[in-house]
Amino acid sequence: MQVARELRGEDRDICRGDVHLSMDDSGHEFPAELVDVSSNGFRVRHSDPRLQPGREVRFQHRIFAGRAKVVWTALVGGQTQSGLQIVRG
Repeated sequence: MQVARELRGEDRDICRGDVHLSMDDSGHEFPAELVDVSSNGFRVRHSDPRLQPGREVRFQHRIFAGRAKVVWTALVGGQTQSGLQIVRG
């Protein structure tokens, strides 16, 4: 795992709340905490080591749901965070 650095290509808005993520191949669901959102993705705080770049997941938040692909995972301030890109279509 690497330390995060600022590489954002889009503006992000703070958006909090619980997100439920599930791996398509296992059906295992686990909780995450939404940190912020952009027009094409979102960032979550979590504790599941399987959430690595390239992995596709389903997500469910009280406002939105769908599929997303993990772009990065890093240790940020002692907590694991991941950036996900929403998969359309």
